[in-house]
Amino acid sequence: MMRLPKLDHVAPKTLSEACSLLDQHGADANILAGGTDLLVACKLRNMKPALLVSLGEISELKGTHFQEEKGLRIGAMTSLNYVRYDAFILEHYPALSQAAASVGATQLQHMGTIGGNLCLNTRCIYFNQSDFWWKSRSPCFKKGGDVCHVVPKGKRCYAVFSGDTAPSLIALNAQVKLINGTGERIVPVSKLYTGDGKEPLAINAGEVLSEIRLPPPGGRQSSIYLKYRLRGAIDFPLAGIAVRMDSKEEGICTDCKIVINAVGSAPMEVSEAGDLLKGRKPTVDLIRQATEKTVREAHPVANLSGSTPTYRRKMVGILTPRALLETANDLGL
Repeated sequence: MMRLPKLDHVAPKTLSEACSLLDQHGADANILAGGTDLLVACKLRNMKPALLVSLGEISELKGTHFQEEKGLRIGAMTSLNYVRYDAFILEHYPALSQAAASVGATQLQHMGTIGGNLCLNTRCIYFNQSDFWWKSRSPCFKKGGDVCHVVPKGKRCYAVFSGDTAPSLIALNAQVKLINGTGERIVPVSKLYTGDGKEPLAINAGEVLSEIRLPPPGGRQSSIYLKYRLRGAIDFPLAGIAVRMDSKEEGICTDCKIVINAVGSAPMEVSEAGDLLKGRKPTVDLIRQATEKTVREAHPVANLSGSTPTYRRKMVGILTPRALLETANDLGL
């Protein structure tokens, strides 16, 4: 049985106290949200913090709040189960509800948080092994070495991003608020990721992701998140697709976003494919063309168990038209 190493744990009551602790301890501290991923990494000794700063006692980071002029605010410590079943999210942001419902199993959704899922570390069949397993192998880029065991001639880490909620939030034009001891900044969810498997998050030292902001629902809009995985629960995605489609004119798509997931080190919007549908009726031929453009942007490598890169790329080509057709049909296009 893998056990947690000895480490200190503190649960501040306020966000300012949490930021102060992170500033004080620097790289020795890690933020603890639901812990469903971080604690496993600690058991494997892939993460070795001296201090865990839990956000679980900070009430301002939990729950949702809607204002017509500002849209929906979701606290970063809101559970995935809450997001999954929230009536307002189900009605106006269905892709986010579907993404939350696809994370792990029910028990993990009760523990896991939307902020934690956005900040999920990248995964790889080599990196996500125990310290004992690594003793007979040279360290990879993500372990501090200078080699990628998946792409031996590669010059960077190809670990894959596997969070389910991020592609849906990108498709929905969501933003996040990041707070530290001196101020705050608002960034689009799409800018939260570097694309580098080794250091996947564009979050500065000492910053806390405090809330997610979704624009007010306007006009006729439909969204969806689809996920390919081996089992109906527990498993991380082997490929995923989020689509948001708007329509303000009869039979015409006025805006479309297509975001692919789990085939690279960050979720990726395929702007060229989405632009192809704007201002046009989403015919079968246009959806086929958009699918071809989306598949061309998917470049998975052999860093996940359960499926080959070729098949994961093929699944992008299956999920994309399915998602586009379902959103178009939902809008009556």
